[in-house]
Amino acid sequence: MFSVGIIGAGIIAASHLEAVERHPETRLAAVADLVPERAQKAAAPYGANAYSDYRELLQKERPQLVIINLPHALHEECVLACAEAGAHILLEKPMSVSYDSCLRMDAACKAAKVLLQVGHVQRYIPQNRAARALMEDGRLGGLAMICDLRTVNYFTPQRPRWFLDRAMAGGGISMNYAAHALDKIQYLTQSGVARVTGSCTYLQPGTDVDGSAQMLLSTESGVSASVSLCGYSVVPVHETMLFFAHGAIRLHTGSDLAVTYGDAYEAVDCSVYPSAFDAQWADFIAGVRQGRILHCDGLYGAAILRCIERLYGGA
Repeated sequence: MFSVGIIGAGIIAASHLEAVERHPETRLAAVADLVPERAQKAAAPYGANAYSDYRELLQKERPQLVIINLPHALHEECVLACAEAGAHILLEKPMSVSYDSCLRMDAACKAAKVLLQVGHVQRYIPQNRAARALMEDGRLGGLAMICDLRTVNYFTPQRPRWFLDRAMAGGGISMNYAAHALDKIQYLTQSGVARVTGSCTYLQPGTDVDGSAQMLLSTESGVSASVSLCGYSVVPVHETMLFFAHGAIRLHTGSDLAVTYGDAYEAVDCSVYPSAFDAQWADFIAGVRQGRILHCDGLYGAAILRCIERLYGGA
């Protein structure tokens, strides 16, 4: 049985808490959050301890595994502390606010002989897994291109304010949602990104983060993909279209999936797959058991950050 510490009790922590509870080999030892009441609220249902300082959690609890859910600019300092404490790490995406920071974290974890997995979750989402299975059965033929569109009201009052501070978040809609799109495309094509170009806009008053972006990329396997993101006042859409020689896949990640072989679209049953966070946690535990990260290691997370830096105009 592995003891687990969760650092950061924001919205996404609830999904991790449930995954830890459901896995037969893990137990929640403690939760840390700068807001003591939030740490206590997250820890109490599981009989775990609560801390306002994650360093105290590491010192007193000595967890074997940690899940980090902090603002992006705080990832590096926390990862280094967890690595020094000897804890294997599942780190929420994006990995950090810069490519160089990602490389430093990866190197520190390797030096400390702890495992680091970045929480890029697209390969675990049932609709994406079912889409990949359709691609593997061969009936659709060769993949011609991918069009990924996501519109979401990004600048809502409910979004924590640190997301709208470039120094803390690293960027805006691209840092959050292009990271998902890049992860999804690489999973579906089973190929890394070879080239990326694009541009962003900064039209939201009072913020210094991007509110829309368009990207054109090519995978190492030669597939062309477009990614369009808009976070202004829109009707939410989350659709990925994959076009093949003999049909197409219409993918609404987290919602539904349909396929056509040239006639009408037919719905695809995705219920055979477990929840994304359960599947991710199971892979992390399996990787710890085997002494290696199965998917989404530090270099994978760093490569996604490098693509986003290029979108933002980095060298």
